[in-house]
Amino acid sequence: MRSDCALSPRIAPASAAPTSVACRGWWTRVAEATLVLDALDVGSVALLGVSGGGAFAAACACELPDRVRSLLLIAPLGLAAWPTRGMAAGQRAALQIARHVPAFGGWFLGRLATLARREPGLFLRLATSEMPAGDRRALAQPAARAAFLTNYLRAFHRGSWGVGQDLRVLTRPWGFDLESIGVPTSIHQGDADTTVPLQHARRFAAVIPGARLHVHPGQGHFSIVTAPEQMLATLAA
Repeated sequence: MRSDCALSPRIAPASAAPTSVACRGWWTRVAEATLVLDALDVGSVALLGVSGGGAFAAACACELPDRVRSLLLIAPLGLAAWPTRGMAAGQRAALQIARHVPAFGGWFLGRLATLARREPGLFLRLATSEMPAGDRRALAQPAARAAFLTNYLRAFHRGSWGVGQDLRVLTRPWGFDLESIGVPTSIHQGDADTTVPLQHARRFAAVIPGARLHVHPGQGHFSIVTAPEQMLATLAA
């Protein structure tokens, strides 16, 4: 799975820089994580990645083994080529659009952000229409609803280009090897999740050496994070 480019937290000469867009994206993100840790004077961290953020956290754990001491993944989204059985139809379509035309995917999601700003109730009805009942109940709670809307709108605070770039990086070959992750890894996944299917978590667990998979019966993509005590305990361990 490793390509001809490798992520590196160090500044490389132009001749050694990654060549593909996706690899440059991962390389840049790991380098930025290193800069943040250095600026905060933090030696090592316990790292958490949720959904699409799981791949970013995994990249840091892979390429910064001396800075990441443990890894917690919650409903992590895998490679675009991984099976999508169990994923909602709209989610599958969005993933395919992101894979083939990420700039358009970012633009379209940006239009939804405009809707969320102007008509939050309508946006939430659309966003939750294919979610399991547990996720709809979770997002019906005022605090969770407000956090969901705030985080979605914040992603488009400076336009849709950044989201499009993230989609491009997530849906192209990653350029780093999950099998090389050597830190303790815990993966939590709800078996009712229709945003990221359970089989993605199982693939992460099967590939990352020593990873432990915790399946939460009846939990979806959003309801799983409403009671985080058990998951965060594994991060702090």
